[in-house]
Amino acid sequence: MVKEATPAIVGAAQVVQRPGATELGSAKGPIELMVEAAVSAADDAGAQKLLRRLDWIGVAGGWFRYRNPGKLVADQLGSPDARTALSSVSGTGPQELLAFAAASIARGEMSVALVVGGEARWSHQRLKKAGLEPSWNSDPGEGDPEALGAFPNEMLVEMATVGPPAHAYALIEDSLRSANGESVEGQRDRICDLWSHFSKVAAANPWAWQRSALTAQDVRSESASNRMIAFPYTKSLVANNTVDMASAVLLCDADTARSAGIASDRIVFPLVVAAAHETWRLANRERLHRCPALEACGAAAFGHVGVGPDDIANVDLYACFPSIVEISGKALGFSLERSLTVTGGLGFAGAPVGNAVGHSIAAMVSQLRSGGYGLIHGNGGVATKHNIGIYSDRPVSAFEYLDVQDRVLTLETPELQGDFAGEVRVEAATVVFDRSGPSHVLASVLDSDARRGWARSTSEEMIDEVLGEGIAGNAGFRIADGTLIL
Repeated sequence: MVKEATPAIVGAAQVVQRPGATELGSAKGPIELMVEAAVSAADDAGAQKLLRRLDWIGVAGGWFRYRNPGKLVADQLGSPDARTALSSVSGTGPQELLAFAAASIARGEMSVALVVGGEARWSHQRLKKAGLEPSWNSDPGEGDPEALGAFPNEMLVEMATVGPPAHAYALIEDSLRSANGESVEGQRDRICDLWSHFSKVAAANPWAWQRSALTAQDVRSESASNRMIAFPYTKSLVANNTVDMASAVLLCDADTARSAGIASDRIVFPLVVAAAHETWRLANRERLHRCPALEACGAAAFGHVGVGPDDIANVDLYACFPSIVEISGKALGFSLERSLTVTGGLGFAGAPVGNAVGHSIAAMVSQLRSGGYGLIHGNGGVATKHNIGIYSDRPVSAFEYLDVQDRVLTLETPELQGDFAGEVRVEAATVVFDRSGPSHVLASVLDSDARRGWARSTSEEMIDEVLGEGIAGNAGFRIADGTLIL
């Protein structure tokens, strides 16, 4: 007999507003898409009445400018008194919201909760280009939601130096290549083959933004529609957040599910979510490609449920770039030869910037209704924040939301001063591209005391060397303005 306060996912849904499906001037916005997803999730549960009984609504953060989007959703769903929360813009946000709701249900503090996320960035960009104002709901929303999962300023400051996530993850990719003793060409072949498999999953996913199965050569080959972003990442190898999509997950306690007449074969149980973070600054990581916090999350989640990686039939690893999948696969004990996504990943399935895992959870619910265990990895920042969730069609363990930060074995690397000048060794390097071609080399460098810093070069010779054989391991000199000389 399932205990009354056991948290249960009773409904889940995804919504995609595809290009050309509607006139641009009448496109639905984030609130409309989230409301549509919520209504569909209640239909999925067979219990629309639960939407009028919501105690709490959690919204995954996004590029939208709403102050309290949860309030706008609550009003339209008939639960104006529902408490609201808004996560930071992070790949961990949706699972963090779900964990908060599930833990609150388990403690008897709420009965019915909704986790939603959505954006209309594709339409917004085209409306802006056409000089048109959106017709969708742009009311900021009254009141202040509870804020969950903010990043510290020290991490955001570093991003101004390193650049967008694609640049940082490309450095991590080169660190992996160097550590594995792999050639540049061999690495490119391997990651493009991995991403080809992800594209095939997306092609079979009715909720994916891009549903074209690509060969490894398609992923790798540069073209007008697949330009190089940060070597070795072409556009096909990076996340796509320019989408009009939303998801919703409806939770309640087991007693409410029974009284609402929800069939037992519709219910999926969250068993655990374990969370922790790496050093906030990438420069302070012991190794660029090691994630001890992720390892701790995996060990805690597996230990709580009493299973191991071989027991997990359905896996969805956060897949913004290949390097994080390579890292998480190893950290969690999953072979890269097996299927590692139920959506197709961010490059092909696409997702709103902070809601990829919202779509992963919705997709996982459908998978697990036929039985078994499912695992979802949430990742935020530059492999910085992690959470691991395990789900099942059976409540084999009482739900726990585990903060495992005290279990993380971290050795921090000291950081070079910004004006450091001296001899260095190149740890990893990428070539950053703009629309006209290669722009500059971005490198992670270490001095003789293993202090890490960043360096750049516009040398055409060095650019060619990074694109050819790679420069990781080479000796060089960093001058005070950050220029790297080999």
